[in-house]
Amino acid sequence: MRRAISNDNLITTIRDQRRELGHDVYLSLGCNLGLCSNNLQKAIRSITESKGLRLIKSSAVYRTEPQDRRRQPWFFNQVVLLEVGKFWTPWSLLHHLRDIEKTMGRCRSTAKGPRLIDLDILIFGKLILNSNDIKIPHSSMKKRAFVLVPMKEIDPEYHFPEGESLQHVLEQLDYRVEGDRIYQP
Repeated sequence: MRRAISNDNLITTIRDQRRELGHDVYLSLGCNLGLCSNNLQKAIRSITESKGLRLIKSSAVYRTEPQDRRRQPWFFNQVVLLEVGKFWTPWSLLHHLRDIEKTMGRCRSTAKGPRLIDLDILIFGKLILNSNDIKIPHSSMKKRAFVLVPMKEIDPEYHFPEGESLQHVLEQLDYRVEGDRIYQP
């Protein structure tokens, strides 16, 4: 006799199997110079062509106001969920993402300035890490609607490693979404 499996049970089973194989990693992608939609697609292609990095899901692309340096073009932002092989560490992934940025022409001359591509690690499994060169969860993500809104699109029930729900964090922010645009004062 076959037992029916509900969608919720199936999703839980798939998540459990993926965790045995590797880590669920959320990345933020951003661009406000050049052909931004193409740059985001090219970055995702470069990431997923790498051994042990598999795209699970990607959000829509959102147009967002610059946050720290307001006088620059609006950003195109997106979040992706990857399955990352166990041999990847946060540091090896960070260096790999920096190599992709460099290959795509990113110049880090102005902090918070315009860029061809920006790739950030938001979440690396359930890891909490605070070192000089990397902070996981990303140190600013809970203040940024342009990260949290697309992340919620991927996993509306997400809970941060500290236990706080993504929905709760979003409720603390002042922002609005109009179509594909996110406004945050």
